[in-house]
Amino acid sequence: MKERHSQENGVAGRPTKTALAVALSLVLAGTPLEVWAATAGSAATQENGGTTSNGAVNIGEVGAVSSAAHRKSKVRVPLKAPYSEHVIGAQAIHNASLAQNAQTILARKPSINAFSTGPNGVRSTITFRAFNSGQFSETFDGVPLNDMFNGGTTNQASNRNAIPLTLNDTAGIEIYNGVNNPAVNAYNSLGGTINFVPRQPSRHPGGALGVGYGSFGTVDWNAAANTGSLGGLRSLFAFNRQISQGWVNNSGDQNNNFYYAGILPYNDGRSRVSSYLIVNHNVGYTPHSVPLPLIQKYGTSYDWPLNYDSTRNNDREITGILADRSLLTRTAILRNKVFFQNNDYTRTSYSNPAFAQSASQPYYLPNQGTGYPFWLSYPTGPTYDPAAIFGSTHYGTDYHLYEDVSSDLGYSPSLTFLLPDNEVKIGGNVTYGVLHSAEYWYGSAPVPQQSGYNNAWNERDSRIYSSVYAQDDISLFGRTLHITPGVKYLDAQTTSADNVGFYYPIGGTVSDNESFVSPTLGINYAPLSGFSIYGAYGRNIKFPNIGAFYSNIAEQNAAGQYVVVPVHLSPEYATDYELGTRYEGYGFAGTVNVYRELFTNTFINTTSPISGLSTTVNGGSSRYQGVELGLVQHFQAIPMGRFSVFGNYSYNKAVFTSSFNSAYAGQVSAGQPLADVPTNMVNLGIGWMRGLVHVRIDEKYVGPQYVNQQFAGVPGGLTIPGYAVTNIGVFDTIPFHETDVKSIKLALNIDNVFNKHYIPKAVSNTDYYGNSYLSVFEGMPFSIYGSATVRF
Repeated sequence: MKERHSQENGVAGRPTKTALAVALSLVLAGTPLEVWAATAGSAATQENGGTTSNGAVNIGEVGAVSSAAHRKSKVRVPLKAPYSEHVIGAQAIHNASLAQNAQTILARKPSINAFSTGPNGVRSTITFRAFNSGQFSETFDGVPLNDMFNGGTTNQASNRNAIPLTLNDTAGIEIYNGVNNPAVNAYNSLGGTINFVPRQPSRHPGGALGVGYGSFGTVDWNAAANTGSLGGLRSLFAFNRQISQGWVNNSGDQNNNFYYAGILPYNDGRSRVSSYLIVNHNVGYTPHSVPLPLIQKYGTSYDWPLNYDSTRNNDREITGILADRSLLTRTAILRNKVFFQNNDYTRTSYSNPAFAQSASQPYYLPNQGTGYPFWLSYPTGPTYDPAAIFGSTHYGTDYHLYEDVSSDLGYSPSLTFLLPDNEVKIGGNVTYGVLHSAEYWYGSAPVPQQSGYNNAWNERDSRIYSSVYAQDDISLFGRTLHITPGVKYLDAQTTSADNVGFYYPIGGTVSDNESFVSPTLGINYAPLSGFSIYGAYGRNIKFPNIGAFYSNIAEQNAAGQYVVVPVHLSPEYATDYELGTRYEGYGFAGTVNVYRELFTNTFINTTSPISGLSTTVNGGSSRYQGVELGLVQHFQAIPMGRFSVFGNYSYNKAVFTSSFNSAYAGQVSAGQPLADVPTNMVNLGIGWMRGLVHVRIDEKYVGPQYVNQQFAGVPGGLTIPGYAVTNIGVFDTIPFHETDVKSIKLALNIDNVFNKHYIPKAVSNTDYYGNSYLSVFEGMPFSIYGSATVRF
């Protein structure tokens, strides 16, 4: 594939205490819970019409709530929700280790495997119910964060340090498993939808200053200022800066994050305008995958030396939202939202030809150039002759400059009717996006950028996403039965145009229009207070990434002529079935659900190791299914304090259900498992709180998983082993009275307490002699971080 889409080299009444009720709740309990009652924080609100049902609140975490009454509710699980859903609240975010980010914190929830292979969220990878990051949605205040052209939110299209937001920007996280209802789901919501709730300005002036320090030379400082009400406008300004050298060599990184939130009520408080702005700038080196034999020889901190290979990344992401919410009548609420996003990513990479794959260095080297100037044989191809200038093609292609700049502008209106036994929502979205992507090869830096001379490609794309939906929440039998039918229509219009380049003997343009109808239905029955059962059905689409379009430009026909082939790629979609139950009472909360998602027309990316070109094909069908279980019990032990124990378990299995042939991977058979899918994941923990002192211990286990072949996009026969990582956090808040300082919070986080060596991700490749080997990313070893925050 083009290296941006690839590869390492770049080239989702109180019940009676009967034994039956307790047994049923334990065996059949919906959304996994995993936090302790002792850590409850302030509520976070959502304005996008997708609030967690009944003000659902996890034990110890507070999630989306839509009214003051809900905020005071003692409900610990979303008892009336017809879908699987849960939250990560403000307290968990405040207590996060300096090593955590907005992606890795999600791993505390079942069916989510999330990790970063570099500091500050660099090279983040996340799967949700075995779906990859381009197959579920991430949103901020309901605004999609997924790249319109390449699907993912982080690390998409090899934008390795593309980071749209940090924990500095969010007050809570709402997680909706599966397809879910149309007011919640967004484009690409197959595995689920993750919504980051905006951090809100305070009604009163104040601020905070914080500093932190820890392993790998990590330094963090942050500041926040609330203006209080100034002419009715409340504003929050926040800034966070973090630098780290990383736990592997040559992976230093720095991240600067600016956040603004403003709230302006009007119309006697019946309406309000809200605005949010995130600017995130990240600069650093890429931690590369490294052949396992070299790790075994040189140690777990080994990365390719900079004189072998290096990649310098520079990324800036901007997200801006302007929203209006108005109470039209006592029963009608109108919401309008305009948003803008921009991602500007560039990187310069270098690969030393002296250490390219050979008999003396048998492993594939990231970013290595080509030994053959294949483009010089094109009829009217690029004119750059690397050997003529630098002595050889290898030395003339050892520097790469890659840029990927995208912008989108969107509008989302919605109307909610609050009727006696119904809550009806209608809404929609239209988003227009553009992308300019290019790569240039040269033999020295700075790399010239001359299209038609030294460009591998120079591409401009555009896309229009649009959708419209309607849904109803019907309450029957004294609100014990909730039925939520919904339907959404989605459409995508895409155009891709490429100039002549190393990968393009001719230029050309391709376009296509695709649409899909997404039906959903959820039913929840709560016959007893504290107990409910639910079932759900839904179907949603994943629109093709831009690689499915540009790969059709400059193909060769049977006569050897270069042609532009129209796009004929069927969209992939998933049909989701769920069944679950929830129970809460007597200090105990439990949830369990089972799901099956039938995945049709699965997209498979294949990459030619010779040209670096990627091809997107329909790789047949697959089946994703699993079980998600969550249990929590909290105790009062005065004067010893409050104790809680929690645990969740998820079983996820994804297999191909049809056989097909891949040009680079060979035959794929029905029943073959998909890669990067740990079948078993477990979270366990215990919490203790006395006064303002708080201690937590938690552990996550991730089971073994198959890995993909580096250039094929499907698994071979190699696996990486399972692993368990234990973390400890200790927190204390010291209040002050009658001073300008309100409190000082002290935090100590110890991650990977037992220094477990583990491999969170790998790909398989073949060495110079034809032997298969794993190229791996190293998990973070033992690390310790301390911080202090002063609040005014």
